[in-house]
Amino acid sequence: MSGKWRSRHAAHSQDGDEEQTHTVDGSLLIIDGDPTTTASTLLSSSGKFTTTDVISANQTLLNAISRCDYHTYNELCADDLTAFEPESNGMLISGKSFHKFYFDFYGGGDNSDGGQDADVATTADNRAAQVATKINITMSNPHVRWLGGGCCSDGCGDGSAAVISYVRMDQSVDSSSDDKGGPVTRLSSETRVWENRDGRLVHVHFHKS
Repeated sequence: MSGKWRSRHAAHSQDGDEEQTHTVDGSLLIIDGDPTTTASTLLSSSGKFTTTDVISANQTLLNAISRCDYHTYNELCADDLTAFEPESNGMLISGKSFHKFYFDFYGGGDNSDGGQDADVATTADNRAAQVATKINITMSNPHVRWLGGGCCSDGCGDGSAAVISYVRMDQSVDSSSDDKGGPVTRLSSETRVWENRDGRLVHVHFHKS
């Protein structure tokens, strides 16, 4: 992945002009994703991926959600995507049509592929002020576990799937009051599953609470 990774306790490295940052503050690890990263970069000629690749792919997905970018979201997610989330009221959701509704609703339906994920419902309760409101989504303490294929816990890239768990922090501006309020942060717990399908990372399941 192109980008510059930065840590208070790690050396700097750079390959290209885009930037991604690991900020370490005690035990808290925040991942700020590169908004220019696209789904097409989540390919591997070797057919293998690392833990860093999974974190980057997940942040790209979150960036797409925050920008109402259903085109990228659609590329990253499998057609047979499954999910449990507050918006589904305890029901298992299969496919992407349920999520597409929220993309259309919050994104104004101006995307040919749709609008915004149901994830954004708790992030952007501000449809009327959607143009003026900036949403920033970051991950706290992401943990990646590899599954299948003789994988190892340090992310050797031989696993056929990876599970990433983290606390999601959504930063936005509270526009519900007459004075437009101020910045607010909403927290949720998320687990997402990524599969290596023919040398491409594909998002196949998530659980949000």
